[in-house]
Amino acid sequence: MIIFHCLENGTLMRRVAENLQTLPDNVLWVDLLSPDLQEERFIESSLGLDIPTREELAEIEDSSRFYDEDGAIFMTTTVVMGIADRRPENAEVTFVLTKRCLVTVRYSELSAFRQFEGKSSRQPSTFSSSDQIFLALADAVVDRIADVLESVQVQLQTLSRCIFDERKEQRTDLQQIIQQLGQHRSLLSQLGESLFSSSRLIAFYRLHANEPKLGVAKGLLKALERDVRSLGEHQARLLGDIAFLLDATLGLINIEQNAIIKVFSIAAVLFLPPTLVGTVYGMNFERMPELNWSFGYPMALGMMIVSAIIPYAWFKFRDWL
Repeated sequence: MIIFHCLENGTLMRRVAENLQTLPDNVLWVDLLSPDLQEERFIESSLGLDIPTREELAEIEDSSRFYDEDGAIFMTTTVVMGIADRRPENAEVTFVLTKRCLVTVRYSELSAFRQFEGKSSRQPSTFSSSDQIFLALADAVVDRIADVLESVQVQLQTLSRCIFDERKEQRTDLQQIIQQLGQHRSLLSQLGESLFSSSRLIAFYRLHANEPKLGVAKGLLKALERDVRSLGEHQARLLGDIAFLLDATLGLINIEQNAIIKVFSIAAVLFLPPTLVGTVYGMNFERMPELNWSFGYPMALGMMIVSAIIPYAWFKFRDWL
């Protein structure tokens, strides 16, 4: 699908391409969403570009992600998608800045793009150049990362309260907590990759944008670089919090297991002497004087009880119970 964003009477208007005959003269942004071969060829012939394929978007080397060709700047960045469905995945987006317009190539629905389209519909006169649209889209991607990091921080605070709650009946299943921490760890790793990719994209744009365009966007560029840097530090701190919570959870699991083993060990020690007494008087020898003694059975029971009380009293005295 091809979506045109055209400048009409000073405002940015959105419309889906119905035919592939000509490219609108006033187009500022061409959004290629899961384009087929015919749509790719139409844009390539209209703008004189070589649109990257889906396989080329997945390449990780800088030379394939950031380059200029015939006056057009190609920049590919990584965006995290599927967060709301709790199935985060990395998606690649290519920005192509030409002298005429901005072209984006993507194969996934992204929240950052929907957020920008909502903003452009509320403020249609704000975006009057392809560079402004590009920077606004980059800003939307960074804002989305910030929102997710804030959500992760709140969830980690909730997990921290669950882990260290003194009321055992209020404590969440520790195995479930470990699973949630693992999910947050994986999400933060993907967000870190997206932040790193965004920082490279901004640096490449600053390096290759011409001075007039850079002068207009210098303030937003500095803000974006500052946001990416601060979000990277925040993401690293959250990773440290997850490592601490994971260690604490594993420590609590070990404590609970040790307590269970302690109970079984003490029970084994307490019942060992009575078991020994019962074993002795359970032997079937003919000559055992106590077998014919009328007080033999009470004596054996008494010995069992006393032999259990003595270790119990010793454990209490040593404060092991």
